[in-house]
Amino acid sequence: MMNSAHRSLWAVCVALVWMIPDPGRAADLLVGAETITTEIKETVEATKEYTAQQKEAFQRKAQEELASIQSQIRALRGKARNVSASTRAELQKSIDELEKKKEAAKEKLDTLRDATDAKWHAMKTKVDAALDEIKSSYQKALSRLP
Repeated sequence: MMNSAHRSLWAVCVALVWMIPDPGRAADLLVGAETITTEIKETVEATKEYTAQQKEAFQRKAQEELASIQSQIRALRGKARNVSASTRAELQKSIDELEKKKEAAKEKLDTLRDATDAKWHAMKTKVDAALDEIKSSYQKALSRLP
């Protein structure tokens, strides 16, 4: 006669036997798992490639914006020559501030180049903010011109 411990053990064994798939089913599960693994790897690689392309495109755009800002600063210096001494002094302060901000943005962009794909979005936000700040400062400097 079986006691309750033996009956419980017997029930667990029967349940385990029913949980073990037949060999044909096990092969199907293995092929399915391999397919899923391959698809996951392909998806990860595609995501990495896309992220790298996005990062590179942003870097090019930001570099072009910095070059444009440098041209605007040069033009502002030229315009500063043709104004009164007091206005020229104010403009020179603004130009110096623009140069500092441009260098800070360039440093952030350089840091972005070295950022991992996982962290570049955070750096992108900082570069965007720095470029926006420069544009705002440039407009402020232009407003000082007569």
